[in-house]
Amino acid sequence: MGKNVFSMKGYLKLFLLLLSVVSISLSIIYRNDLHAFFTNETEQLPRSKITKTEIAVALAEQGEFHKFPTEVEVPIKEDKTKLIVQYTFDPQLQESVSDLIRLYGPDYGAMVVLDASTGRVLSMVSYSKHTDNKENLAVRATFPSASVFKLVTAAAAISERNFTANTVISFNGGNHTLYRRNVFGNNVTRWTRYMTLRDAFAHSVNTVFGKIGAYSVGAYDLREYASRFGFNRSINADIPIQESTANISDDPWSLAESASGYTKDTKMSPLQGALMAAAIVNNGVMMEPYVVQSAHLSDGTTVYRAEPRIATTSVTPDTASEIRELMRETIINGTSRGSFRGFYKGPFAFLNIGGKTGSLSGDSPPGKYDWFVGFAEGGSQKIAIAALSIHGKYWRVKSSFLARKTIEAYFKDKFHKTHIAAKPYGEASDNI
Repeated sequence: MGKNVFSMKGYLKLFLLLLSVVSISLSIIYRNDLHAFFTNETEQLPRSKITKTEIAVALAEQGEFHKFPTEVEVPIKEDKTKLIVQYTFDPQLQESVSDLIRLYGPDYGAMVVLDASTGRVLSMVSYSKHTDNKENLAVRATFPSASVFKLVTAAAAISERNFTANTVISFNGGNHTLYRRNVFGNNVTRWTRYMTLRDAFAHSVNTVFGKIGAYSVGAYDLREYASRFGFNRSINADIPIQESTANISDDPWSLAESASGYTKDTKMSPLQGALMAAAIVNNGVMMEPYVVQSAHLSDGTTVYRAEPRIATTSVTPDTASEIRELMRETIINGTSRGSFRGFYKGPFAFLNIGGKTGSLSGDSPPGKYDWFVGFAEGGSQKIAIAALSIHGKYWRVKSSFLARKTIEAYFKDKFHKTHIAAKPYGEASDNI
């Protein structure tokens, strides 16, 4: 009897063991089937079958890219396939910017407006009075950056040398000249001037930034921050962009020229300028720019869809905040004061705006180059703007004025009047 009981117990254990094995096997089969199910489901979702680089190559092959072709050919499975392209542009803004730059008619001009939070290009306009010019000047990097490069110098000084907007620098000389004796001379005389970084940036004082570059920042850190803002490196984008260059020497005088922007050896594109401003208003984060929202086959199948991606972190949020203060002062009391006169007393008083100007003669094409690089922020909307106008014999319009009109065009219908702040950003100044 005891033997039979023992046998029953043995059979019971064997049954439980077999039941466990079967359970585990079923679990594995179920997981595999479930994985296959979700894999099949995922493969049915729309996804990009071509890359951003392939889109860029296809656009680069267009003879007149500034006209933004609605159809391009891209190699898919070794065959050239025609795609229908949908761009990122805000139609009303694109039309407004085009009309604006044609109205004032500089010899050459280009403007770029970005959504700073995503890198989406809201408007890109290239203009030339010369009908034989078919280049997209907005992505061409042959233009001296001039004093716009002071933004890079300021970023390095604030980040690496603990400068603030209130840091005071002593110097001799005028605002817009640059002489060796004033950069390297340390004599304190009755004509020695004392200026905060805020005021020196707003009024674009070359000697102050030359001294900051030569004595405080140095060549290594200036090169580093130039790279952080997109110089001397390629930028991943779905459009062909010429690489901006900053040839920064260890020679103290050349370093002073670079830091102040008083050189033709530092060159950039309008798109690059917009990216710099976008990084500042986006708390130091630069996004990859893109102009193609999506691409489709003739039957409507989506083969490419843009996704916002971070290009680099240019500065910390604290540094970006400090630079925004410098750029606001440029608008309120600095070199853009005239173009923005009365701005804060009108319907756009709720906007937080800032900028940096620059001007220098250039050779490709020949003329006087006038820059404005800036941002406008209202509610959750953050845009960055770069405006470049090139003038030959006659000066027709300031780029800061073009930027102001563009800001007004973009925000005109974005907010109701009840969103206007009780205390406008520029109210504290008596010089508006």
